Amino acid sequence: MPKGPPSPDHIIGRKVTFFSIDTNVLEGKGFDFNRGALNVLHRQRPTWIALRLSDIVEREVYAHRMRDLTEAKQKLDSALNHMRRKAALDVTRVVSELDELTVLESGANQFRNELQSFLKGLDGEVLPTVGATLSSDLFDRYFAVLPPFEVVEDKKLEFPDAAALLVLEQYAKDQAAIGVMISNDRGWRSFANQSEYLFCVKSLEEFTGLFAALSDHAKHLLAKIQESLEAPTSVCSTSLQDAIDTHVADAEWSVDEIYSGSAHRLEGEVYDASVVGFTPDFQSMQGWFTDENSPLYVVELPVSISVEISVSVSFYQWDSIDHEEIPMGSQDISVPMNIEVSVFLTSAGGLMASPVDEWDIEIEITSGSYSVDVGEVNLDYEDDEDPNAYG
Repeated sequence: MPKGPPSPDHIIGRKVTFFSIDTNVLEGKGFDFNRGALNVLHRQRPTWIALRLSDIVEREVYAHRMRDLTEAKQKLDSALNHMRRKAALDVTRVVSELDELTVLESGANQFRNELQSFLKGLDGEVLPTVGATLSSDLFDRYFAVLPPFEVVEDKKLEFPDAAALLVLEQYAKDQAAIGVMISNDRGWRSFANQSEYLFCVKSLEEFTGLFAALSDHAKHLLAKIQESLEAPTSVCSTSLQDAIDTHVADAEWSVDEIYSGSAHRLEGEVYDASVVGFTPDFQSMQGWFTDENSPLYVVELPVSISVEISVSVSFYQWDSIDHEEIPMGSQDISVPMNIEVSVFLTSAGGLMASPVDEWDIEIEITSGSYSVDVGEVNLDYEDDEDPNAYG
């Protein structure tokens, strides 16, 4: 004890009093604390189960987000320098305005504020990594190859995980409490299997599934919501359509797999994405009351979305005489693809007595980032109407 997920008795009997989240789970949700799964988590978990985050994870979250922001800033600086060199453009004003934004400093403050707000909403607390006992236990596990250390050459990479896990277990011992860790890391699961105080589940969805409301009232509400969503002209259905359209339009789209048998190099850029249709998975829909006496009801609905991606492909050939690339033209193509999202509907109002269209419903979808596999593309010269396309 404990192994596997906690039983209903652990939850209903309030034996589980805290949970913790690994960095990989937060990263899998895009560190998006303002929308989607992370934003509604405070409404799904029982009020007596609070977040306890290792300061190792806290620092990793900041480091990961700052790394991505720094890379984006470097790419922007590089692009401005490229414009200055290739087109002799004066970008001084743009660079000056960019410097005034203090991108990295502002981003760091925003990231800290977002995480602090996330913690506050979950009655959260950051547990410090301190103490000689921790250091001793850490090295004992390292040399004995105990979880989360494995028989691999680079065990040093597992030191942060080991420190975080020992801090969480010590906290559980001190509080005489049981906690649930959320991580898809094998080392975390192995550690939990040998712990008397910690469970481990693989995903945020598995964690929130422990609290899904299965009462007759909840089933009735789910049936009402499904009926409303299936009615094309209902307010709920229209709002869902708008939320999906917005998600697809605002998502980050990048070109992944693209190649040609007739060009030296290709460049692909997504310039539009539109919704063709979507299919809600009502069989997997789940609902939660935020508390026993709360008027709020949160529903998670998996949805498969069919989208049409518009990609502009530029073709280049290599001039072996002048040793330079020559632009050969461009071509627009459409690529169909499917994406899977979780839609969260938070409802308030006279839930049992009134129809769904009279409820106050907020619909959220976590922001998305998707890669488009274009495949093979060859320039169609006959369809190219641009007389200057080939230089």
